[in-house]
Amino acid sequence: MPAYLRNVEDSYIVAPEAVNSAIMGFSNSFNDIDIQITRPLGSNAVLMYVVLGRTLRSVVILKGWLIEWVVIREGYDERRRNFKPMSESKIQSFQKVTDNANAAMLHFCAPTHPELSVKSFLTWLHSYITLFTQPCKKCGLHLSNNLPPTWRDLRTLDPYHEECKP
Repeated sequence: MPAYLRNVEDSYIVAPEAVNSAIMGFSNSFNDIDIQITRPLGSNAVLMYVVLGRTLRSVVILKGWLIEWVVIREGYDERRRNFKPMSESKIQSFQKVTDNANAAMLHFCAPTHPELSVKSFLTWLHSYITLFTQPCKKCGLHLSNNLPPTWRDLRTLDPYHEECKP
């Protein structure tokens, strides 16, 4: 089997305790992030509920170290009525963040360094703690087209509106 395929398989086959320990260690390094881990489909599938302060909630599905699915949700109305964690948000700003999270998930995928890819993704996701408070790095506005800066630069984590991103 080619080496690159073995690395991908290694990302799937990992001790559950190692994944839990690393994720909880990351969670403990920030005081405004709360991560809950469940394993509903067996020992290798991981369902993470990530809460970023009062800004957003997300559901991240991992298989071993490989991020397979992300959805971002929040909003007072979404929490109260018929909350289904796997369904998409009805709020446009969180739909945009979900789209960007799925792009980031692919960007940070590194089969040779699977733990680093999850940590990098969670660091990027943590940058959304300022979703509604930090202005766009390019135009300096908090809102553009009635949306906050929903895009975060993948290297610098700077916030941008979709139409302002470099």
